[in-house]
Amino acid sequence: MNFRVVRTPRATAHVLDIVAYLAEHSDAAATRFLDDLRKADERIATFPNSGAPGSMSGTRRLVMGDYIVSYRVRREVVEIFAVRHAKRRDALP
Repeated sequence: MNFRVVRTPRATAHVLDIVAYLAEHSDAAATRFLDDLRKADERIATFPNSGAPGSMSGTRRLVMGDYIVSYRVRREVVEIFAVRHAKRRDALP
């Protein structure tokens, strides 16, 4: 069974900020990031518990290259609530 993957408005803002930053430097890098994000979505839709447990109860995180996708599973929905560069202090929930 595949889960539906949704992003909170905050996670969507993170993605847009990352894409804008990457596109300023390299369109190819921005495209790669979006492709990697699509693959991460597919993975957690199929295997929602495959990410490592997050620091907050009930959360998980999936390392995607230099980025960390933080999410929680709620019934048949995977809610992505943060996408951050791994070097950021606030990357882990």
